[in-house]
Amino acid sequence: MARFRPLYPGLAGLLLLAVAWTARAGLDDDSLVAYLSFDENGGDVAADASQYGHDGELMAGPSWVAGQSGSALAFDATQSQYVQIPITDTLQLTTAFTVAFWVQRSDDQLSAWNYMVGAGTLKWATIYNSNQSVYVWSTSGGGWAQRAMTADPLTTDWTHVAVTYDIADAVTVYFDAESVFEAADPAEVDPIDGSIMIGARHPGQEFFAGTIDEVFLFNRAIAPDEITSIMEGEFLAVDPGGKVATTWAAVKARR
Repeated sequence: MARFRPLYPGLAGLLLLAVAWTARAGLDDDSLVAYLSFDENGGDVAADASQYGHDGELMAGPSWVAGQSGSALAFDATQSQYVQIPITDTLQLTTAFTVAFWVQRSDDQLSAWNYMVGAGTLKWATIYNSNQSVYVWSTSGGGWAQRAMTADPLTTDWTHVAVTYDIADAVTVYFDAESVFEAADPAEVDPIDGSIMIGARHPGQEFFAGTIDEVFLFNRAIAPDEITSIMEGEFLAVDPGGKVATTWAAVKARR
């Protein structure tokens, strides 16, 4: 009986390369300025998988736990725990940005205002309040002001939270990829100092109690379908620039 021989030697390897290339496509989006998956499941650094190298330093020992996907970080507010990412020029997100993350809050918050993800010394922030709403505040012209407040409560279940902010359009808050608040024409944010903070506000105050996973930061207001893609875990497998088609064309050219 004749043995089966591949019609195109090396084709399988090239197809595997195409798959790997596809998986990096989302990470190659220039507008993705930080992506902390929290999948290290150990150590004192949360690696940034974007092209910019905005690694986060774990402060005061947040715990590695099972997350919404892989591992995540649990923050004990009584221990003043947070993750800190030093500000760079790339992280000056003042006119348009998106922050998206999974969160499972605790019932045991220390204060009325509990900072989940924010930038600088009260420059912009996503905040869980004791009234169970999520707020977005930002500073413009030196004035710290509320830009969003959800009527829908943030429960203790895993929830995907996303905020898009564009001074030429709107500020929108999404829970599980559904819009729960929108307001037009938010103000430009003042220049950001200090750091991006996860689990507290800079320089280390008003600590959040709960678990956070899969933090994305973009320098644009991404589209609703992109938020859905991130929530469903498909964003990193989506190629926005035709790389898969290019790779497959290269495979066919070698036949």
